[in-house]
Amino acid sequence: MKKRRILKGVFIVASFAGITVSMLLSLSSCNNKDYSNDSPFDNVVYLDAAELKDVSNFTFNRTIKTGQQVISAKLVRPAANDINVSIKVSPSLIDAYNARLETDYTLLDPKYYTLSTEQAVIPQGKTISAPVTIDFDALTELTIDAGYLLPVTISQATGGIGILDGSKTICYIIRRSSAITTAVNLKDNYFEVPGFDKNSPTAGIVNGLKQLTYEAIIRVNDFNYGTKKKEICTIMGIEQYCLFRLGDAGFPLQQLQFAANENKIPNADNSKLLLSNEWYHVAVVYDTEARTASIYLDGREQSHTEDYGNGVAINLGMQERGKDFMFKIGHSFGEPDDMSRQLDGEICEVRIWNTARTQEEIYKNMYNIEDPENAPGLCAYWKFNEGEGDIAKDFSGHGNDAKAHNKAVLWPAGIEVTQKNKE
Repeated sequence: MKKRRILKGVFIVASFAGITVSMLLSLSSCNNKDYSNDSPFDNVVYLDAAELKDVSNFTFNRTIKTGQQVISAKLVRPAANDINVSIKVSPSLIDAYNARLETDYTLLDPKYYTLSTEQAVIPQGKTISAPVTIDFDALTELTIDAGYLLPVTISQATGGIGILDGSKTICYIIRRSSAITTAVNLKDNYFEVPGFDKNSPTAGIVNGLKQLTYEAIIRVNDFNYGTKKKEICTIMGIEQYCLFRLGDAGFPLQQLQFAANENKIPNADNSKLLLSNEWYHVAVVYDTEARTASIYLDGREQSHTEDYGNGVAINLGMQERGKDFMFKIGHSFGEPDDMSRQLDGEICEVRIWNTARTQEEIYKNMYNIEDPENAPGLCAYWKFNEGEGDIAKDFSGHGNDAKAHNKAVLWPAGIEVTQKNKE
């Protein structure tokens, strides 16, 4: 009995110091004793969303009208009775969170959210309640790029259950962003375009291109793909024909390169290396008639060459699906499941034009194309803003949707692409 009282005393002191859930769970598993009726510490309740940290970003595109967050109440161990947990929004916490975050955000007005319930029940013998949803509405009324706070907290629990101070509140930072907030992760995956098959009636839109512009927004997470040494990270195109990529044999893996019929631009240059975990807008402009090619990084010309290529128009829709030499996004060569040349990172705003875009056009429109179905010369446009599924819509209006090679597609949360063309 004496030992148990000491352990309880330690817990009471630690809980006020912000003891974590993992610490409590480690205590409960330190020996093989059955503590279902005899615990070395008081049972406590907390929010699952705040188990690791009590602040969460809810950032969304400026066009999004609705959204949802899901939380549940959890116990460290099952209780002998149903436990009723009161959950509410606590405006009184705004000042404390602003001080911690060094911000001056306002409380989100109640007209923009609804809690599905303010009473979560953890059933007898269980450790978690049914989900409580926070449903957001009319989000397009929020000021763009302004910050709002929504602290959701446990106010009380029945059955003599304590509340774990460090994990009882989840504070959402809510922001309607002017930036891109959705992109697809291409690690162990890539996208093909069935409509570019040479037998497809829609392939002609990317054939006979006397001028060509590729554009994309990328973020490379790992250039070397873990411990495996790579030579190429593919952005898009056709291997040994018209490919936009990072790296090459004997060429820096972190440097952009464009190869048309094995004519390559630029030369190796360690001053032009990209960084991992950094968002970049990348573009290449190829004029087959003028025989010039330029690479742009974040809307500014990085490399240029004259007397480039063989003067022959480009045909991107001439290959059979499943072959090595076909148009792909994030993959270029080898067996379908060979990821040695894939892009380990995120990609969005992928575009193909049949015009030689100017530096000004590229810079002004890096992050969006207004009215894409009527944009002159836009052949294909995959925004990759779906957020789920394995199909990327072609926003050009030509119907050439892209399809993921693997069904398991990763759409990471919390993305916000840095906009570099804001003066």
